[in-house]
Amino acid sequence: MKTYRLPFILILLQLVFIHSVNAQKSTTATGTFDFYVPKSMTLSEAEKYACNRARDSAVMKVFEQKISGEVQTLISGGVERVTATFVSEMIGEWLGDEKPPQITTISTDPLVLRCRVKGKVREKPANSAELNIRTLNCPSSACATEQFTDGQSFYMALKSSKTGFVSMFMDNGTETFQVLPYSSDREKGINQVFIDRNRNYVFFSREDAEEEQKHKVDELELFAEAPGVEPIVLFVLFSENQFNNPLVTETDHNRFLNNKQFSEYKMPDAMDSEDFNRWLLRLRQTNPTLQAVRKLVTVRR
Repeated sequence: MKTYRLPFILILLQLVFIHSVNAQKSTTATGTFDFYVPKSMTLSEAEKYACNRARDSAVMKVFEQKISGEVQTLISGGVERVTATFVSEMIGEWLGDEKPPQITTISTDPLVLRCRVKGKVREKPANSAELNIRTLNCPSSACATEQFTDGQSFYMALKSSKTGFVSMFMDNGTETFQVLPYSSDREKGINQVFIDRNRNYVFFSREDAEEEQKHKVDELELFAEAPGVEPIVLFVLFSENQFNNPLVTETDHNRFLNNKQFSEYKMPDAMDSEDFNRWLLRLRQTNPTLQAVRKLVTVRR
């Protein structure tokens, strides 16, 4: 089995927040956020942050935050002590953009960015599965990280409170690559990986796979296109029921790999990023149990 080489360029992270209107029914919402960019933050990081907050703003226009609290009174040695704990929760979620975010520069000194978004929101589905997803640079929980170096191996640890189906994609801002299920299963028409409840999984690790499955495992390495720090987006989709797969095609390897690299690595199938986001938006509108977790990782070269 060959190893995947995944080069990525700078992208704009689009986080998913879980919202809905009238249980499983979605509606269109808009949001705007102005962000004073600190000098310690890169432009791409600032754009991601501003647009994420704009999406939050759009969600909260439709759904108010839910605030719950607990007050406890403890008496010890005749002394009374009162503690209070309050938790706020967004009860809606951002399903996806209807069109690309609009980013404008309000001021250059200091740098102020404005992001405007328009997309679909809905109420957070009740009784969603609890998902624990971690990115790793070795197949051990001690290796949890979201910061990778050029050429470093990538693994994903996952645990779900419910039985269901999982698929995974990575996006470079232009194309979205499907990396789970493994390539040999996808060639057979298998679109998701079945997982049991409360079981620890480590994907892209042969040593963690069952003996009869080891030959299927695709190993991943992350590469940066240029010196510096490049963010990439990981999409993990989970549903209690099976769901459709996007229309992916064989990747044009020559765009990413030279002859030497091509002999050592291969690229997973891909689709246009805009087409993927439209597909994901339609899927989330029609599948109320589907959860889309978007995680940001960086690669330093």
